[in-house]
Amino acid sequence: MLQRLDIHNLAIAHDVRVDFRDGLNVITGETGAGKSVIVQSISAVLGGKLTADSISAGADSLRLDAVFSLAPTGPARDALGDLASDADTTVTASREVDRSGRHKYRINGRIVPISTLRALGENLVDVHGQHEPQSLLVRDNHIQLLDAFLGHDVLAAREDFARKLAELRASRRELDLIEQRRAEWDSETSFLEFASEELRAAHLVAGEDAALKAEQRVLENARELQEQLGQAATVLNGDDSTDTEGIVRQTGRLYRTLDTLCAIDPRLGEIASLLDGAIAGLKEAASALDDYLGSLELDDAHVAEVTGRLDAITRLEEKYHRDLDGLIAWQAEVDSALAVRSGHAGDEAGLRRQVELLEQELADTGAWLSVKRKEGAPLLARKVEEQLRDLAMGNARFVCSIEESVDEQGIEVGGERFKATDTGVDVVEFLIAPNPGEGLRPLREIASGGELSRVMLALKTVFAETDRIPTMVFDEVDAGIGGETGIAVAGKLADLGRRRQVIVITHLPTIAARAGNHLVIAKEQTEHATTVSIRRVTGEERVREIARMVSGDQLSDVALAHARELLQQS
Repeated sequence: MLQRLDIHNLAIAHDVRVDFRDGLNVITGETGAGKSVIVQSISAVLGGKLTADSISAGADSLRLDAVFSLAPTGPARDALGDLASDADTTVTASREVDRSGRHKYRINGRIVPISTLRALGENLVDVHGQHEPQSLLVRDNHIQLLDAFLGHDVLAAREDFARKLAELRASRRELDLIEQRRAEWDSETSFLEFASEELRAAHLVAGEDAALKAEQRVLENARELQEQLGQAATVLNGDDSTDTEGIVRQTGRLYRTLDTLCAIDPRLGEIASLLDGAIAGLKEAASALDDYLGSLELDDAHVAEVTGRLDAITRLEEKYHRDLDGLIAWQAEVDSALAVRSGHAGDEAGLRRQVELLEQELADTGAWLSVKRKEGAPLLARKVEEQLRDLAMGNARFVCSIEESVDEQGIEVGGERFKATDTGVDVVEFLIAPNPGEGLRPLREIASGGELSRVMLALKTVFAETDRIPTMVFDEVDAGIGGETGIAVAGKLADLGRRRQVIVITHLPTIAARAGNHLVIAKEQTEHATTVSIRRVTGEERVREIARMVSGDQLSDVALAHARELLQQS
């Protein structure tokens, strides 16, 4: 339970300490005294809305500290993890905000993210704000309340349904995009497949065109090369048919002459050596020339083959507007693009299988949720009616209506397709007939705020039977009620207080009189500042506070007597 709340510089609460007790705690005070600051602080210290605008005038920051008793085991301790030891019997949640808007969150003095504070708060306090009854007017909230009543298995199945529905929607969107692109892709794919086949059949090789052009030049001039190089070979080697001596033999004969004359003049030896070297080079040249002439082809068919190959390459270059190197590189790009398209085709098939699987799983989960809701709705309605009887609505009928909305694009359940939302395929709405003879109507058509508040209190009481949250906070749950209804509401809050800690801000003396801990908040004004104070009242001081609630500031003997009577009856 909440043991203590310290407020520093929140609005007009400059330095306020509030000590709470087990059971029913009430906070009273004149209108405008600042009672809502208490509820705001409890909510904010556990991760609720809070901005720098709430900092007191003249202060640089605000700070909130809340001390809770901690059960030895349970969800709250589980949420703390290593933030609390096994020996800890309390936990302190803290929050600071400075003028720059920077927030600091702590648990037991250790900095934590706001999500940790919120997780702790969800297991410690249920805050029922002034306007929460109005949430019953929103039909979408009804399924949340029914599912919370049905418990963990339904909530877990609903989370699973929401997750898979999101996956289904994403898969369907992806399939739609694939289908939209298919016509364009089919045309492109046909072109790419043809191009890939044509390029693959061409067996293109880098630099092949330059080599072919060089070979073509030689082949086209082979006869001229043969004629002129044949004459050159005759000059080098001579011609036996005409008894013509070639340069190689003439040079050899000259060398032998000079070599003989070296015996007369050794200086001729250098010249003879030069001739000897020249003979070797001439012989090598003659041999190479003979080999070249032997390799020359005069095959017109080969010329046509080379020319045809060059023409084929040229046609591809012109067709695809790329040179040979560009064609080879593009072929790799084409094959890669086709591989991607092939992958997309596989993806599409996989997506269709995934859509079918998700639709089936959603159908199963949606059907299961519907069964559980239709089984549990009458039980919730019966329990709410029991609570309403205690709240002076003994003849009220309460019904949890569950229907489905047909949608051709929805999820198929039982052979028919229904609209699906994150909560399933059901539409839940609370209906009520407050008085005998009245037909069932949606809660949003209830004109009385007092009736709406009692329905909300009835629901809270029902949930209190199953949830494990130790502290419940009600901010003016008594709005719009009084008289016998106020007495009934007071009794219900007192009954709740016997099972857990209840904190109530109220203007009804009948509720205040039932409290085990009565706190009064007051506004104090000086020439320079306005602040609030809060104190526990007992004895005669409490009598006077309840009398004020009965009659206002003029405390009559009748009001005081009525206050004492209320306290005695409690």
